[in-house]
Amino acid sequence: MAFKLAGSGKKEKKSKTHSIVRKLQIISKNAPFQYVEAYKTLRTNINFMSASNNYKKLIITSSIPGEGKSNVAVNLCISLAENGKKVLLIDCDLRKPMLHKYLRITRRTSGLTNILSGEANPADVIIRFSDLNFDVITAGVIPPNPAELLGSARMGSMLDSLASQYDYIIMDTPPASVVTDAAVLSALADGVLFVVSHANATIESAQLAKKNLEAANANIIGAILNGFDLKSTSRDSGYYYSYEYGYYK
Repeated sequence: MAFKLAGSGKKEKKSKTHSIVRKLQIISKNAPFQYVEAYKTLRTNINFMSASNNYKKLIITSSIPGEGKSNVAVNLCISLAENGKKVLLIDCDLRKPMLHKYLRITRRTSGLTNILSGEANPADVIIRFSDLNFDVITAGVIPPNPAELLGSARMGSMLDSLASQYDYIIMDTPPASVVTDAAVLSALADGVLFVVSHANATIESAQLAKKNLEAANANIIGAILNGFDLKSTSRDSGYYYSYEYGYYK
């Protein structure tokens, strides 16, 4: 299964330090028609697959930083919620979490690591977005052992418990060619959606990420071509982000 997500048509602004400032482009009445329709198509295909395979726990990953996977994760949740599904979004990027910034949640909020360390229960940290109609668990405090936490028995038990409460659990993870987190977590998920940026990805990086996921027996159920622009293939035509490599050493 492969999807194309059109770019928003907006260019990212650069700060005084020339780093690209990432913005969340959500699907709404003000978003470009092609952008909204692309996510509706993605939603329809996922619903069809889930009906026959019972896919509920889905990982969103990419090959390298900067491919817009977090934006895809948020918009997929919005689209599924608009279709009447009960959706939970979990920030499983325990190295450089971004969802709390996109959704404007205070960094001090307890999150996934608090659950996995036994300091909190899921009910204590789930945040409800009434305007977007889905729930969120932020990453929490950055731990020294993210891959171990994501592959732990406590993580598996938590996901199994939450799967009985939600139609879909969407997990945003780090890039699969950079660290092992997505591959490790895939053992606890029903499927992996692989985001590939039309502007940023290379064939080599995508192949390496796919190889890493397959080595962990991950169930890759589809690829999403993000920032695709029919009018141009230039870097500035798509919708993309900058993702600092320094966090993944």
